[in-house]
Amino acid sequence: MSRREALLSHIDLQSERGLELGPLDKPLVPRSESPFIYYCDYASREDLRESSKDDPHVDIENIPEIDFVVGAIGPDSFGGMKFDYVIASHVIEHVPDVITWLNVLLASLNPGGRIVLAIPDRRYTFDYLRPLSTTGQLLEAMMEQRKRPSASQIYDGFSKAVDVNSYDLWQSGPYPRPMNPLFTKDAALNLARDVFENGTYRDCHCWVFEHPAFLSIVAELRDLGYLDVHIAHHTTPAYGSNEFHIVLIPR
Repeated sequence: MSRREALLSHIDLQSERGLELGPLDKPLVPRSESPFIYYCDYASREDLRESSKDDPHVDIENIPEIDFVVGAIGPDSFGGMKFDYVIASHVIEHVPDVITWLNVLLASLNPGGRIVLAIPDRRYTFDYLRPLSTTGQLLEAMMEQRKRPSASQIYDGFSKAVDVNSYDLWQSGPYPRPMNPLFTKDAALNLARDVFENGTYRDCHCWVFEHPAFLSIVAELRDLGYLDVHIAHHTTPAYGSNEFHIVLIPR
């Protein structure tokens, strides 16, 4: 089973209404395969094409029309529309306030709906040297009603990012070469200062997860009454990959 097949195995593309978050140029559910898919991103297709035009990894012609242009997802982001599934691949780690974000998505589901997440696992990504995020940190972001990454998240995200290969991280023994930083500490500090002093929105990995730790966070938030969810399905990272998959359903 391919990665895409695994992520879509819980979805009927021909009959169910879906929402895909942050598809950029590689939507998991293209409109050619589903008449009921909607896309949500922080910018319009035109703006995304402009901002990605110099990125060699993005084919700007494949960026679809965005149905919901939303900076921070809130209760009114989708105009009251309900969905049978929401799918987000490598999105949750960028979200400043994960608890509120998940609760808004849960509220947007039809009965029987589910949230399908592909989440990077720190052990196989450039976040390898960063400490895991905690339940308390997610709670703090919710209490602050955080709308942008914090200065500390910007500094840590950039200063500790290292050049690694996921496949090599799967091999036994020490990593075969130095884990060189992707950014200097001075550059990371300047970005963090800009966020703190000027309120600039700077994208980064706000959160760092591993498969078992994420399951524990969800369980703890459920026990505290902040997430009324059940983990319907989850898979550990496949050999050589850098992500795990989670399916959440309202409880």
